[in-house]
Amino acid sequence: PLLSCQSDVVWSVAMSSCPDDDEDWVVGIKSLGDQLSFCRPRRDLRWTKITTPFDYFPTSNLMYSKRDERFYLPGPGGHHLLSYDLDFDKKDYKPEFHKLQFRDFPEPLESEWEQP
Repeated sequence: PLLSCQSDVVWSVAMSSCPDDDEDWVVGIKSLGDQLSFCRPRRDLRWTKITTPFDYFPTSNLMYSKRDERFYLPGPGGHHLLSYDLDFDKKDYKPEFHKLQFRDFPEPLESEWEQP
């Protein structure tokens, strides 16, 4: 079980797959603030607790990408992204930090800026 101080304000939950479809599925919990917790319920009921390394992510929603096999935390405004692979339980594990740069956006039409 999660410690009570961690479960007081659960912000979001994500799973790597449906428990019926995968023996080694992972559940991740993002608490309000900088705390993440991961668990592999069919392998080990202990939670791996991770503190996000930056202040960008206190209210970010945890997401999982099946394609990338990674958990993601987007930063406010969509300019930063933290990613966690499924080896989160290894000693001295660190997430990857991604700075997103958007280029070549199409210019909006003037009519798109007008209110209907």
